Amino acid sequence: MPNEKFLIDADTLIAPSRLFYPLDMFPDFWDFIEFNIASKSIKILDMVYDEIIDGKDLLSDWLSGIKSKELVRHKDIGVIHCYSNILNYINDSPFYKIEALNNWSAENTADAWLIAAAIVHSCTVITFEKPNNGLNDRYPSKNAKIPDVCKEFDIKCEDLYYMMRHLDFRKAEK
Repeated sequence: MPNEKFLIDADTLIAPSRLFYPLDMFPDFWDFIEFNIASKSIKILDMVYDEIIDGKDLLSDWLSGIKSKELVRHKDIGVIHCYSNILNYINDSPFYKIEALNNWSAENTADAWLIAAAIVHSCTVITFEKPNNGLNDRYPSKNAKIPDVCKEFDIKCEDLYYMMRHLDFRKAEK
């Protein structure tokens, strides 16, 4: 998809910084992410930003140091409307228990807001979260998963490597 824009889940930055692209060892990766944030190919929800900044670590220092970032506000009216639709879906779906709604509607939970912002801003959601392949109405789940809810709302959901390929990380390394 040409000019595809990406809205990233917190785990898309947290996991690489802790597990496989530490900031002090892979500066090219982090420069690539920063460049794409500055060029607005990668967008960050304000709640995701706050979650990362609250970590008070190298990742939070790096993210707060990006001067040309523009955060997607979760309290925009269009996002609020979509957020409401997402929570209504989880509430009404036979695939989920009430715990799923309670988890997703908690004050600091960004998942439903992330999908709502992706709808409004026409973005692909980037997360490491995997779908629940066993969703059914006979055994409803207490855990809604981002990929499953994205699918319900016809929002593309991919992982970090999809985004890196699309934004041509290999070209950026040279």
